[in-house]
Amino acid sequence: MTATIELPKSIIQPLEALSVTSRLKPQTLVAQAVKERLDYEEWKVGRVRASLASVKAGQTFSKEEFWDQLAKERDVRKKAT
Repeated sequence: MTATIELPKSIIQPLEALSVTSRLKPQTLVAQAVKERLDYEEWKVGRVRASLASVKAGQTFSKEEFWDQLAKERDVRKKAT
């Protein structure tokens, strides 16, 4: 499927400039950007669904457990620096 989309000049101008420096067609750059965003959105929706399934299954932390785990992770980061 091929489709035509309208983009504002504020996107077209930097797209054309990037096209020259990268030696890629503007269509290629747009297709890559859209693909990356779609991949991210699909990943995010999958993570939300997995999280909701965990909640339904009762796999949750209490508020105290959450803060304890966060404190442990902060300690690990502090030791790493």
